[in-house]
Formats: sequence, structure tokens, C-alpha cells
Amino acid sequence: MMHRTLWLTCLLFLGLLLPACSVNTAQSTSPMATPSTPGMAHTVYFWLKDGLSAEELASFEAGMKSLQAAPSVRRAFVGAPAATPSREVVDNSFDYSLVLWFDDVAGHDAYQVSPTHLKFVEDHEAKFDVVKVFDNMLLN
Repeated sequence: MMHRTLWLTCLLFLGLLLPACSVNTAQSTSPMATPSTPGMAHTVYFWLKDGLSAEELASFEAGMKSLQAAPSVRRAFVGAPAATPSREVVDNSFDYSLVLWFDDVAGHDAYQVSPTHLKFVEDHEAKFDVVKVFDNMLLN
């Protein structure tokens, strides 16, 4: 009787454990679904010219958000400096930041010549004082 109880307990435990360990083989469109190829991040910091109106700033923000429609962009994040405590290593002097995520360098290169990106630059480059770009390959 003791062996049967132990055996049933083991089966119950495995029945609960195995589903939690199974791998979901369904395709996902999330970039996180392919950890073996994490992609490339294109991070852009903008320092804008002084004296822009509220309408010009709103237009600039809308323009940055429009970049996520470019075909090779997988994810896009638009932001402003966070109100984090001042530290020697923190530079929050920028006005806006943009992070675009691509599958690879080829996706980035296609984005650079895409009509979506070219329109953004045409419509908003007069608002830029300084632009800094940091491109990096994401690690597994």
C-alpha cells in the first residue's frame, strides 16, 4: 500500500510539473520570442533648439511616434529624461530619446532610407540642435 501511495504521489507531482516545463512551440510576433537573435537597438538622443512652441514640440513627439510604422521597426520607445537622482554618470540633459529595435543591421539600414524616416527628418530636422545616435547589437 505504501508503494502504491508513493507511486500515485509521484504521478501527481509529475502531472503538475511537466506542463509547467513544456515549451510553447506556437509562433509569436513578439521580438522576445526569438532570444537566439535578439537584434539591434538604435538609440537616438535629441537636444532641441530653444524657443520651440508647444505645437512644435507636440508635432515633434508625434513625428517620433510615427517612426514605429517603418516596416523594419520591431519595437519603438519614445521618451523624455527621467527625474532620477543626479549622479556623476547620468546625463539627462537631452530633451527626447528614441529607441528603435530592429532584427538586424539590414533592418536598420532599410529604415534609414525608408520614406517614414526620411519624412521625419525632413519635417523635424530644423528643430534639432544636437542629435546623438548609439547603435548596438543586443546580446543573448
